[in-house]
Amino acid sequence: MKKNRSDSRRNFIKKMAVSAAAVATGGNVMAKENKTVHYKLKNKRPADINDNINIALIGSGGMGVQDAITALSTPGVKMVAACDLYDGRLKEAKDRWGKDLFTTRHYKEVLMRKDVDAVIVATPDHWHQQISVDAMKAGKHVYCEKPMVHSITEGPAVIQAQKETGKIFQVGSQGVSSLGNEKAKELLKEGAIGALNYAEGFWARHSPV
Repeated sequence: MKKNRSDSRRNFIKKMAVSAAAVATGGNVMAKENKTVHYKLKNKRPADINDNINIALIGSGGMGVQDAITALSTPGVKMVAACDLYDGRLKEAKDRWGKDLFTTRHYKEVLMRKDVDAVIVATPDHWHQQISVDAMKAGKHVYCEKPMVHSITEGPAVIQAQKETGKIFQVGSQGVSSLGNEKAKELLKEGAIGALNYAEGFWARHSPV
């Protein structure tokens, strides 16, 4: 029974990775791959009692909510708790997932709950390391929004916590996981687009400047 539950959790984490890739590709770009992704998400075998996974959302903003919605599209996954510092988001969480949903402003109250199997960490970046480490040490599997840590010096603590606890830890990164990026890399390697002589990048896309 324990092995089945462990396998189920691994499958759940894998589905979250697939969803990150799906979100990253636009509606018309790589349409064929997008259809394949959604087919995989919606056609999983029916879950049995050993597949049930209770998740909690820590950081109930836009990214966290979308991650949770994707997770809940997997049979057997149930939302049991949500955490955020903004009361308005906690109210929205109850409106979305039911009045019985446990909500709190303190993430450690979520980690103390025995009914939580895995958490989605979608807080501001500077909280990723601490919450991820605390979650794994509390016996929870973790899906963490990018970046994994706020500073490179924080990385070893997360890696060590994963090794010590054996809990599944995954970072969701839409850009890096993008099917579009993978296809572009493939085409470049095959010489299908010729020699690369210009590349363009950007950051802080919401900045007014």
